[in-house]
Amino acid sequence: MSTETNETTPTGFHSGFVAIIGRPNSGKSTLLNAVLGEQLAIVSPMPQTTQRNMRGIYNEDNLQIVFVDTPGIHKGKHQLNHEMYNISTSMLKDSGVDLVCYIVDMSREFGEEEDDIAARVAKSTHPVIILFNKVDQITLPEALDKQETFRTRYPDLAAYPQLMLSALNETCGEVFIDFLRKFIPEGPQFYPSDDLTDASLRFFAAEYIRKEIIGNTHEEVPHASYVEIMGYTETETGHEITADIHVESSGQKAIIIGNKGATISKIRKGAEWKMRGLTGVKCKINLFVKVTKHWRDKKNFLKEAGFSE
Repeated sequence: MSTETNETTPTGFHSGFVAIIGRPNSGKSTLLNAVLGEQLAIVSPMPQTTQRNMRGIYNEDNLQIVFVDTPGIHKGKHQLNHEMYNISTSMLKDSGVDLVCYIVDMSREFGEEEDDIAARVAKSTHPVIILFNKVDQITLPEALDKQETFRTRYPDLAAYPQLMLSALNETCGEVFIDFLRKFIPEGPQFYPSDDLTDASLRFFAAEYIRKEIIGNTHEEVPHASYVEIMGYTETETGHEITADIHVESSGQKAIIIGNKGATISKIRKGAEWKMRGLTGVKCKINLFVKVTKHWRDKKNFLKEAGFSE
């Protein structure tokens, strides 16, 4: 979790930034976790679990690939959805990206959402590879038919390098990295070889709290919740974290708190346990639930929260 390094690297070292994009629930975060061998990115059946870009770093002796996990590309009704859409699609032309990995969910039919993404990918200024994911959920003949349907429906992408796999397969990380190697240019080592991410502890604290909200609430509550880290103190004996959970209504606040505080206690304890696993020390989390009406549509709030580019 350190900053980028400018250390001189040996001749023949290959490195690059790979942006992972696709529809919500296409398996982007699952793939990243499989490649890194760690549960860095939070994963759930809920669409748009990923709200922000996160970098995951894969290292070998002469290779470093920095993956950028992005929010699912989806045109929702809120300003937040618009900002997340912009965050993801900006990767298609971001000067810091070397390669775009476009993940296609083979378990779902193609539609307007896929049409929009495919059209944007076709205009990317970067090299693109297409990864057909979730092939374990259909038969091989069905997978081959859908691949051919994809090529016919999106002829501008038909010639791009393509790979089929399941991000849940225990060998998918190795298969994916082997496929990627030839697309990674020679370059410097951007991060120390023992780094898995450049995300801060504050970032993970917010993510773990949000993961617990997703797991312990339902309906619109997870989507309407935003976790803001208000304080993070590290000592030799432990870490203490203070966070505000913003929701949009008193009803949502009541759901998160739960009967006699039962739900928020589960959220707090679950997040504390995950942070302890990450840091190796005891972690105490103080949670406060605030009603911030219509925060998903307030441009200033979203800008201060870091959702606006």
